[in-house]
Amino acid sequence: MQEHDNTTEAFLSAVRDAVVARGEQSGTLSAEQCAKLRAAKLLYGLGDGSYRGVCVYEAWENGAKHDVIEIAARAQESWVQIAGTLVHEMGHVLAGHGAGHGAEWKIAARNLGFVKRPAAAGQCYSLSLFPQDLRFALHAMATTIGDGHPSFRTFGAGTGFVFRMPRPCSAGIGTRGGKSRGKGSGSRLRLFECSCETPVKVRAARDELRATCDDCGEGFHRA
Repeated sequence: MQEHDNTTEAFLSAVRDAVVARGEQSGTLSAEQCAKLRAAKLLYGLGDGSYRGVCVYEAWENGAKHDVIEIAARAQESWVQIAGTLVHEMGHVLAGHGAGHGAEWKIAARNLGFVKRPAAAGQCYSLSLFPQDLRFALHAMATTIGDGHPSFRTFGAGTGFVFRMPRPCSAGIGTRGGKSRGKGSGSRLRLFECSCETPVKVRAARDELRATCDDCGEGFHRA
């Protein structure tokens, strides 16, 4: 990264480059997968405070259609979090349309460098989530960020912005049909799944499901 290129946008681009290069060198990513990730349009956007990042499939055209990844500033917690969110969304690029947070996405996230179980929602991002060599690389790149950080007000009347806890990743725009409300929206119960290779899926009228699968021994998380 050049000395003058010290923006958050440059940091995110450098994180992608480092993750792809590591996957390429270690053999966890194929040449085709590396090309697909490098071709994805990467945006550092404003967001509305309700999501950390999103992957929109085939939403950018430059001779061919490419996926778009947006990392949202309004839900930004730290440089570790936006780096982790980027890797999360890169996993959706690899897993593809319709994969959601199922087995294919989990495999993709691990191939990209996650050493702990990736979560669909509520992931607590820390450097321990990444392999040691990538931790050092990410930290070195983060020290070059020099364009500041978001300073949105997070509470209080009249601030123009009321903070909301980030929703679970949408798993890619367009992966599910119907509307969010009204006719055709489907069940309003939340869908949860376990971590089995073929996940057990359950629905519940709550945001969290404190239950454990007897087969894989892990708790259910939002699908």
